Amino acid sequence: MTRRKLRQLRKRIETLRSHPRNIESREVEALAKALGRNPSKRGKEPTYISYLLPKSSPLTIPHHSKSLKIGTVLNILDQLEKDIDDLEELLPK
Repeated sequence: MTRRKLRQLRKRIETLRSHPRNIESREVEALAKALGRNPSKRGKEPTYISYLLPKSSPLTIPHHSKSLKIGTVLNILDQLEKDIDDLEELLPK
């Protein structure tokens, strides 16, 4: 993971945050995978855990045919942004 890739991912998050309506789960799932989160067999909804950040909490992303609710999207984006912050701290300066 490089600083450049993290900047690009942060920009994608800001774009989604500026238009939180009609975001489907696959869009945030792709972001989660790009940040090193992998699907886990926990709970009823798909859960993603980070192997790059083992102390981070699991992230549940509801997988429905419709777009996600705005509050759900914003909470997921908050967690993914926190992942970016934590990964930036791990990179050498």
